[in-house]
Amino acid sequence: MMMTTPRTLYFRRQRGFTLLELMAALAIVILLAGLSWSSYQHYVSRARRAEGRAAVLQVLLQQERQFAYRHRYQAFQPGPAETGFKWYSGGTPATSAYAISAQACAGEDLASCVQVSATPGGAHVNAAYRDSQCGVLRADSRGTRSADGSDCW
Repeated sequence: MMMTTPRTLYFRRQRGFTLLELMAALAIVILLAGLSWSSYQHYVSRARRAEGRAAVLQVLLQQERQFAYRHRYQAFQPGPAETGFKWYSGGTPATSAYAISAQACAGEDLASCVQVSATPGGAHVNAAYRDSQCGVLRADSRGTRSADGSDCW
């Protein structure tokens, strides 16, 4: 008859996790990450869109100051040329989602109306960003706001 001592019982006990338990835990983590990824992307897209709207409104305020001094708005295109207007939506051009530009409203001249546009992605800003739901955001000096999609403002 073999006697078991506390020392032999200590070595016979299993310690740690089995491969099956680790695989089950990993599968649960992957499932939860997959479910939350689309929700995360939705919130990132909404935050970037808010960044674009804020940049358009900020440039419109600058355009109104320009009009108060010179009785004329100023057109500009996105790019590093010195215009006095911020042509990107974020902190730096590389991290910005939208490129900002200004031009005369359709059928008008710069003495009466300016339209500011925020174009997602592009050569001068984060080219990887796309906004298929809203596209280009626009606002003009008469208070009209529009976008390529619906429910964007």
